[in-house]
Amino acid sequence: MAIQNQQTALLYFVSINNTEITEGSRKASINQTLFVSDVETASGNIRRFFKKNKKILLISYSYLASISDHTVDGRAGRDFMYNLALNSPSVSVAYKDKPDGPLITFDAFISNYQESIIKREINTQCTYYNVDFQLEER
Repeated sequence: MAIQNQQTALLYFVSINNTEITEGSRKASINQTLFVSDVETASGNIRRFFKKNKKILLISYSYLASISDHTVDGRAGRDFMYNLALNSPSVSVAYKDKPDGPLITFDAFISNYQESIIKREINTQCTYYNVDFQLEER
């Protein structure tokens, strides 16, 4: 039995291509990589130029259901993420790092995807996985 449209206080709300991904057992961290170059001027001073800073969103799940009907909140599960990693060269990411914070959006690509099967349930046709993936800003 799936729980549809359950409203909860979201700690790390994450949406990929306008599809909300499940909250259940998710661990997320957001890092920012700085791209800088140091240039020495004729006077001997060093100036630092900041190029583009890139966001990197690391998401990991333990015991993630393959189909959304079996996730704890009815949101997208492993099959959605696997298809993105396999078929989407570019994705649109939206997240909130605080429940009342602003929605932060950026375009990204999936730079790393790993999964391992934990359990298969024959009667429900659902498989559970450990999934880790990384979204890197373009």
